[in-house]
Amino acid sequence: MYLEDKVAIIHGGTSGIGKELVWTLVSNRVNVIFTGTNKQKGHDVIEGLDNAFKGKRPHNAFFYNMDITDWRAQEDIYDFADQCYGKPIDIVIVIAGILDSSNLVNDTEQDGHYRTLEVNLTAAVKANRLAIQYFLREKLGGCIINTSSVYGLGPAPSNPLYAASKHAASLSITYVDLQINNACSWLETRLLPGESMKVASAFGMVPMKSCIDAYLYAIADDSLNGDIINVSPYGRSVEPRFSDPVIEQLDSMCSKRREDILGAILAHFQA
Repeated sequence: MYLEDKVAIIHGGTSGIGKELVWTLVSNRVNVIFTGTNKQKGHDVIEGLDNAFKGKRPHNAFFYNMDITDWRAQEDIYDFADQCYGKPIDIVIVIAGILDSSNLVNDTEQDGHYRTLEVNLTAAVKANRLAIQYFLREKLGGCIINTSSVYGLGPAPSNPLYAASKHAASLSITYVDLQINNACSWLETRLLPGESMKVASAFGMVPMKSCIDAYLYAIADDSLNGDIINVSPYGRSVEPRFSDPVIEQLDSMCSKRREDILGAILAHFQA
């Protein structure tokens, strides 16, 4: 997929990877709508773009203030995108995420309310469903990229909820005419607490540019679908689809069921 003049929604674009991706896509003439809960940070990103592109060309970026766990807002952003650009959405990227608020020593959740799962898992699944429904309803091909983590590939004893949510993000589903991929990296961001930072530093941190390049790679390469793009200090790689023959056999057994489900979905939106 070529970038120029495409329309992209980025869930979580006011800091870290999301903010850098907003700048990169806008620089490549992509029309971007990015979301975030912090209104000031969103306005700061827009102000920075205004200053950077002043006297050159208009930047095509809009900030949509929302919480990704607000399902109505997730639906409304598609109408907002249509109002802003008046043309179909091509790319949906889910980056918004948070770490566990508790650990084995300091357990702060008292009411069974685990926001880590609500943001990283439940809301991310909702964002994917809405994107898939949109692309099928509009009879468009599209690109969906989820953001996992190195903790989506291995254990994280100090952050079990985060690890569980990122493992779920790594389970991509292949759809006809849609690219759905995941990017995994070990990047120095505000999410990393002290102990996790020590572990990450021991392995080596991934430069932001390498991480952003992985997203661009996932957008540009139409052959990628249902793949995990792993970015490590050793470079970028596409993870093997199946690490175990039993899992591969199970996937093969389930393929007919997936085809039936997909056929029903397509029939619903084409009716």
